[in-house]
Amino acid sequence: MNNQIPDLSTVVEAERKMFGKYVLPIAVVLIIIGIFGLLSPVILSAATDGVLAALLIIAGFTWFIHSYQMHQHHLADWLKPVLLLATGGVMIALPNAGIAAIGLMFILYFVMDAYRNFTQSNVHGGHGRGWFIFSGVIDVAIAILFFVTWPQGSLILVGIFVGVNLIFDGVILLMLRNAVSGDHQ
Repeated sequence: MNNQIPDLSTVVEAERKMFGKYVLPIAVVLIIIGIFGLLSPVILSAATDGVLAALLIIAGFTWFIHSYQMHQHHLADWLKPVLLLATGGVMIALPNAGIAAIGLMFILYFVMDAYRNFTQSNVHGGHGRGWFIFSGVIDVAIAILFFVTWPQGSLILVGIFVGVNLIFDGVILLMLRNAVSGDHQ
């Protein structure tokens, strides 16, 4: 397993190949959606629920077709597509429950990320140890915030965290675009 962090030029080149001339519009759209999410977090929470539900339903249909084409005859072979379709359907029929479930996933994610940050702080010794610990503490604080406000808090917090993430992703794309533009001049 390669534990080396790729250099900036490798990352920039990969992003340039992936997005090409669409980096600027994609970055602007991400930032606009992110800002909208901060202004209307409940709407972005519902949109996030809808997107995840749609992905689950598409995956369920895909597995259903695959199982059918493979002439599967056992109940276990049909369980995955049925669960994917049912989960996506429930998230659409009961969006508040879907958003609450996303909030639970955020709790799990932030607890796992905190654990990783705390254990990595010991592995890397003095190299960034303080940043790993700081990040772990922030992860724990966010997990606690989601936990103590769950499920009602998820309606707002999911939208806020998705919005902030989209803004940062858009800004990073703009920075990468500027780095690429600077490299080619």
